[in-house]
Amino acid sequence: MKKRISLLMRSAFSLVRAVFVKLFNIRTFSSALVQDFSFSTKFSMSGGGKINLMKKIHTKRNVVFESDGGIIDIGEGCFFNNGSMVVAKERITIGKRCSFGPNVLIYDHDHNIHSENEIHDSGFLTSPVVIGDNVWIGANSVILRGSVIGSGCVVGAGSVIKGVYPQDTVIIQKRKEDIREKNALKGRGEYKFD
Repeated sequence: MKKRISLLMRSAFSLVRAVFVKLFNIRTFSSALVQDFSFSTKFSMSGGGKINLMKKIHTKRNVVFESDGGIIDIGEGCFFNNGSMVVAKERITIGKRCSFGPNVLIYDHDHNIHSENEIHDSGFLTSPVVIGDNVWIGANSVILRGSVIGSGCVVGAGSVIKGVYPQDTVIIQKRKEDIREKNALKGRGEYKFD
């Protein structure tokens, strides 16, 4: 019973919030009425950016959708866990029924490190990000500009994604772990790993 009441309260809040955000962003925000946003979900549209949300989007705490001159399109039934961020300067498209673990970051831009200006004023390089339907992105993953993730993919936790990945693949980035006993290195004056 408590879950049902909680869901009804979140749904009512989400409806009021979507209407409120829409009122102040008539040309830049579009959302279906049936949503389940956390109280701390943030929407930011600037520089002509737009956010388009299909129905049944579910967010946990501190999720951020930021469109700074770009377009964010999110399909029906997507789930964003705590601390996830979607930031667009060009375009980010997410398909239906995708799940994003905690602290997943999605960016369609990065700094132009080859600019003659200082890094703060260097501007950005942008490329669209496309994520297909029914994709699962593990916790603490980062999706970088120009990435295309096919439908049905699974991305392992802690991955840094940049590239094109075909549908129905599992993407795991392995890391080498080198563990040694502290006493075995004692007396050498340094902890050196090969």
